[in-house]
Parts: sequence; C-alpha cells; structure tokens
Amino acid sequence: MSPQRSRLVEEIEEILRRQLGWNEIMMSNIMWRYIGINVDELVVYGIDVHAWIEILRHLSINDTYMLGAAHGDVYVKPTMPCCYEISASTTSTMGVLYFEELMRRIRMPTVEFSTRRRTPNVIYVRFYIELSKKAWPWYEGYEIISSFNMDELRKYVSGLIDTDGSITVDKQKCKYKFEIDIASADTKFLVFLRDIIHERLGITGSIKLGIKGVRGSILRFRGYQAIQLYEELRQYLAHPMKRLKAETYMKYYYNKEMPKAEYQRFYEQFKYHNGSSDPKRYRAAILLAQAAPHYVIAWLLTYSGSDCQLWQYVYGKCQESELCRKVAELLPTIGYDLTRHRCLHP
Repeated sequence: MSPQRSRLVEEIEEILRRQLGWNEIMMSNIMWRYIGINVDELVVYGIDVHAWIEILRHLSINDTYMLGAAHGDVYVKPTMPCCYEISASTTSTMGVLYFEELMRRIRMPTVEFSTRRRTPNVIYVRFYIELSKKAWPWYEGYEIISSFNMDELRKYVSGLIDTDGSITVDKQKCKYKFEIDIASADTKFLVFLRDIIHERLGITGSIKLGIKGVRGSILRFRGYQAIQLYEELRQYLAHPMKRLKAETYMKYYYNKEMPKAEYQRFYEQFKYHNGSSDPKRYRAAILLAQAAPHYVIAWLLTYSGSDCQLWQYVYGKCQESELCRKVAELLPTIGYDLTRHRCLHP
C-alpha cells in the first residue's frame, strides 16, 4: 500500500501544480489564513512567514537536524532486519504541514488517517516512510553530539526544538518573557545537552525535573538566554508557528521595530487556547484537505480498511475544500474516480 499511495500523491500533486497553480507558498498562505493570520500585516515588519518552507527545502537526510528530529517527535523503528519505518504523527493544525515537508526531505511519505479509542473525535494524521537501514545514517545515541561542529550542533538543536520543543512568550505584569523549552523523559540527556550548549555556544539553560509517570523533565532557556539561543538557531528553526512567534517577538523586544500595542495584537492571535474551538488545535486533517489535498485524495482512493465512517469524514472535509474538490473532479483525467469507492455508499 505504501508505495502505491505515495506514487499517487506525486501524480495528484502534478495535477495541482500544472492545472490549478498550486505551490508551497500557496499552501503556506492557506495555512496562515485558516488560523486567522493576515500575512500582509507581518510583511510590513519584514517578517517572512514562508521562510519555514525554504529552510526545510535545503535539508537532507544527512543533516544533523534529522537526528535532532529523531530524538524528538519523529519516530524511527525497525520493521524488518533490513528496514526502518520513519514516521511522524500529529493532530496539530500548525504541525501537519511542517511534518509533511520535513518527511519529504527524506522521501515522498505515505499518509494515514486514524482515530483513537480515548479520543474518538480527534483525527490523527501520520506520515511515514519505509527506508533501508543503509539509507538512514543516524544509528548513534546522543553521545555523538560531542563530535558535532558548531553548525552541526545548531542544526541538531533546531531539529529537536522544532519537533519536540516549545517557543513561548509569557505575558507578565509589565513585560513579555521569551522562553525556549526542550522536554524529555531522559533527564541525563537534558543535562548533557545543557552542558554542551553552554560549552559551545556560551548560553545557559536550567533543568526543571519531571515527575516519573506524570511528566518529563525540561531544559529551559529564559529571557536573554533564550534570545541568544534563538539567534544562534535562527537560520535552521523551521516550525512555522514557533518561528513566527519568535520572529515577531524579536521585532518588538530586541530590534524595537514594532510598537507594543501592535505586538500585543499579534500575541493574542498566536496564543493557543484550550479546547477544540481554537483553529490551531486538532485540525490537522482539515488543514491538509485545504492546503495539501493530494495527500487526502491519495488516502481516500487507496483506503481499504473497515472504518467507512472515518473515510466519509475525511471525504466530507475534502468536499468542503475548494482546492480538494477541484482536484477530485480532475481525477478521471488520470484514470481515477473517488465516487466509486465502496465507503461512499456502504
């Protein structure tokens, strides 16, 4: 199924590009518009909201960024004596296109949609790749970081933060506090990373110990230390929302180019809210249908499972998306037809 579905993604993407004028910048614009961000207002301050695409485009499987991602939320597991499966799963509106672009730096990924018993109303989007062990260059544990040069260390830490870290701005009484966190269940790893970042980059972080079985430990950089770390990693950090929050903060606090009232307005737009009403949460499948529908349609065409309710949900989100709907209408030109799928009329 995997090779067939990933080949279909490429075929359908060609239709998107050739007949509907789709490209990654359009994809990025749809993402920002979906969560209510006016990109033109940010461009006025010299903020490139599409920089994340170019950063990822220049990565390869051999970059230490990939090892950072694998030590974060990208999962690498052996499937056979010869092969690995490399995967990333998300429900996040802001994470789904990032993981799609990251995974295709290795190879065109296959996509899966699923639900879980404990959260039946949340759709998980999973990208995965099957790769020979010879093709994956990263076998070592975190000790290899000691051998990295400065640029390799920057890339590694960027991959780790993008996949399993956070960049936050804490609104306090009279100011905003900038913070970068890296979480892990392995406290020894965080201590090792804290020490090597201090030794190589001269930046000081602190460890907040976790509680076994409840939460992991956190390596935290706050205030000026966080600003210094971001400056070191700026050319490699790619997660779109993490990067945008940092870039906007830098324009306001560090470069003094943005008025406080204007920053306050952006701060409220970027803030995550609890619950399902926040469009930045739990809408990975919907955004994929809106912005990168070739993955959605490839899955719909090849789905052979028994959960027709899930299929119908994803199909409905495709129909709500003008771009996805138009691509579906063009499928007969390459010999496919969604209306014949058994789940449409079970």
